[in-house]
Amino acid sequence: MSFTTFTLDSPKILKSTFTPDVEDDVEYTTTTTVNGAKKRSSRQVTYLRGAPETANSIIDWKRNTFEISGMKRHMSDVRTKRGAFSSTRYWTWFDAEEYKVKYEAEMDKTWTVFSYDGSVLATFTSTVHRMFHNSSMPVLSLSEGIADEDERRFIILILLYSETKRLESVRERPLAVFGDFLGNLS
Repeated sequence: MSFTTFTLDSPKILKSTFTPDVEDDVEYTTTTTVNGAKKRSSRQVTYLRGAPETANSIIDWKRNTFEISGMKRHMSDVRTKRGAFSSTRYWTWFDAEEYKVKYEAEMDKTWTVFSYDGSVLATFTSTVHRMFHNSSMPVLSLSEGIADEDERRFIILILLYSETKRLESVRERPLAVFGDFLGNLS
């Protein structure tokens, strides 16, 4: 299965442009509204926009909802976890589909979205900070088999949400940053 790869223009994934590696035109952009002063700001809403002027897809961080093509769903309706010690999350938007989402720190900090049959639908590799080389920008790869634009947007929102929550968790545990850095040296 072939993939379309997008490179983000910034490590700030909630305020980025996703540019396809093959084409020159912009495919997606994200913008986020914040409330408050810079040091104590809080995210309100993240908008995902596509190049063709279609409806925005939204993560409402305060209300804990996703919205795609005007359809709004609460996070508790679309995301589940099975097992106390599992890092795998299960997401569903469409009636027939359930997506398995897994994070692998050992593989350059990569999120992978699997379909119900186990095939890879998307990967998202976050920024890898390096001490002696240039840091890499985040990269999103989407399967070309995902024909439905709403499904593509849902998968992108899943990855943005998951990576943002992971980064928040790392900030809350400062020593985890040191562990991530050591992992990047090898």
